Amino acid sequence: MPNSTPYSRFQTVLDDVLSKLSLSDEQKKWFAQPQFIHKKEVSIKKDDGSDVSFPAFRVQFNNARGPFKGGIRFHPEADEEEVKALAALMSIKTAVVNIPFGGGKGGVQCNPKELSKGELQKVSRAYVRAMLDSIGPDIDCPAPDVNTTPAIMAWMRDEYEMATKSYSPAVITGKPLSYGGSLGREAATAKGGFFILQELINREAMDPSELKVAIQGFGNAGANMANFLHSAGYTVVAVSDSQGGIYSPEGIDPVRIQKYKQKTGQVAGEYCEGSVCDIERMKMDGVSHVTNEQLLELPCDILIPAALDNVITEVNARKIQAQFIFELANGPTTPEADAILEERGIKVIPDVLANAGGVTVSYFEWTQGKSGGMWTAERVDSELKRIILDGYKAVRREARRESMTYRQAAFSVGIKRMLEAMEVRGWL
Repeated sequence: MPNSTPYSRFQTVLDDVLSKLSLSDEQKKWFAQPQFIHKKEVSIKKDDGSDVSFPAFRVQFNNARGPFKGGIRFHPEADEEEVKALAALMSIKTAVVNIPFGGGKGGVQCNPKELSKGELQKVSRAYVRAMLDSIGPDIDCPAPDVNTTPAIMAWMRDEYEMATKSYSPAVITGKPLSYGGSLGREAATAKGGFFILQELINREAMDPSELKVAIQGFGNAGANMANFLHSAGYTVVAVSDSQGGIYSPEGIDPVRIQKYKQKTGQVAGEYCEGSVCDIERMKMDGVSHVTNEQLLELPCDILIPAALDNVITEVNARKIQAQFIFELANGPTTPEADAILEERGIKVIPDVLANAGGVTVSYFEWTQGKSGGMWTAERVDSELKRIILDGYKAVRREARRESMTYRQAAFSVGIKRMLEAMEVRGWL
């Protein structure tokens, strides 16, 4: 599929699952397109006095089960097709873990690395003003995504409250703890994924100490997942970031990697400066330098794509050596690769289940904002574990009952729950 887009890849999976369910045309049409697509221009005055505008989007896919929910990304490639796909996946994801939200996503097509802190704040506030009629604690609750931070969420909440003359801690999630955030939010995506992976390995009667894991992406989700797995006795053999990665068949210590990444800006910082590496020292330590592409094909038991979408394709799917692929990133596997992996007996735990810990703890933050309460870290952890494992068990049951892959089963569970809500509301 040479001209595929993130949304066309979503539709391929969706159409495949819809064909397995006995749905009427009336039911199917609700999944064909988002309910609303808001397109705006956000304009700011830069520090040098010049004016600049950026395309901005908020796509609201389906709110049958509750307010639209989903992140806002600031990225040069955050176009309508990408945001549409992510909003659609979020609708499935919130339904799979059975939390009372629909799916949405937002984006500003800009490069935040080229903006000063003041300019970034102006863009964040301008986005809220542009989308003011479309967001709200009971309408659509944004959250952080690529290149957006708790500080940006705080500016957005503040702008919303000023514009609406209201006190609305539940309008945005992913805020700083001191401004209505939730404990456990930072590690939530990885923690939810870790709970699922532990359950999966237990059910397969495997021993973590005998399992090797490779992780592509050492940002928030990837680094936290590496630490959780390392602490639980798994052997992390490879990690990478945007500049490449390191591989050691004997295992590496993610805590040490993190320390050097903070110091040097790259996971290979212990051995490399930029692209120049100390090969002798690497040899002595049994470590080699790998590209992001090579990491995917390394010998390991569990492969965790935790960075970009569209990285496991029909080109490399036959070279993957892992038994399990665990998608912490959104959309890392193409439909064509899925078919090859299924044929080879490789089990894929899909993004709409594997990385749902983040939105689950966002739901806890929204609940705390609504009630004015503050949950303990222990309560966040135990509720996250309960909800995420209920989602996993529902998907596992559906996969067995309907002879589906885990991805098909997750979509099936999500679609059925959304249809149920639509029927109750009289939409069908």
